[in-house]
Amino acid sequence: MIKKKSKYLIMAMLVVTLGFCFTTKTVNAKSVGKVTNIKVSSITKKYKTIMDASLRKTSVKYKAGYKITWKKMKNVSGYKVYVYYPAVKQWKCVKTTKNNKYTLTNLLANEKVKLKVRAYKSTDNGANEQGKFSKTITVKTKSLTYVKKSNGKIKKGFHDRVAAENAFIVQNGYRTKAGADKIEWSDTLYKICLIRAKQISKNFSHNGWSDTAFDFLHKNYGIDEEYYWYKGDNGMEYGEPYVSGENIAMGATNYKDAMKQWKNSPGHYNNLKSISHKSGAIACYESGNGTYWVALFSDINVDKILNETSK
Repeated sequence: MIKKKSKYLIMAMLVVTLGFCFTTKTVNAKSVGKVTNIKVSSITKKYKTIMDASLRKTSVKYKAGYKITWKKMKNVSGYKVYVYYPAVKQWKCVKTTKNNKYTLTNLLANEKVKLKVRAYKSTDNGANEQGKFSKTITVKTKSLTYVKKSNGKIKKGFHDRVAAENAFIVQNGYRTKAGADKIEWSDTLYKICLIRAKQISKNFSHNGWSDTAFDFLHKNYGIDEEYYWYKGDNGMEYGEPYVSGENIAMGATNYKDAMKQWKNSPGHYNNLKSISHKSGAIACYESGNGTYWVALFSDINVDKILNETSK
């Protein structure tokens, strides 16, 4: 489904889980050493299901995730696990741990996730001395990967940011082929997409998308109205909505299929390749009853404007 908000020209009248990493001062230090012998192995679990009409139950094995391990190091305070996010082209810390292992789960199908690890040592002056990164490993999935309850149902719904950013890259590819400029990834819009993805898993419609965006911006940035006002070169005042459009989809368990749905729908395709868009984001949510996708667009650079107004 698709929904877009019109913009206005103003003349005389004015009428959008992962484990957390701590943030401290860091210092690179050779004395800490490099994480080595990093390995990945599948985590297999079981659940019970009814076997036949006799109601007999049988155990079914499934892939619940991947265990990442590395050689334990002496004289270190712990380790930081990093995942590569392809749209923003950044390695981001997703877990700080004292153990030499990390469980990767909650992944969509046909996914490739890059990870690396580094050790750190806390010092008396409050800084963290950090060692060199381990080699990069890539985890590839064939199907949905998550932990299930004893009855086989999903234990907890989840978002997959790597899949969402890969979808965003495909979307920008569609835009360039259509003659439109690439749009910038917006972390602000991504946070709103996360909320919307959960909402449409319960009510698959565009109902409330604009209110959700406004409520988020008001609560987190003190925005009092839906429009960003500015003067054009001609001296006239213009109003652009912070969030100007939305695409939603359901059913696709991998990012390529999700993007094909929008590509093959004239309305969604016209929305995603609109030359007026400047920034955007995509989020996906696996609820156990389906996989849901949300793309939000803005005709302004939302993050840049919010950062400037918050100074």
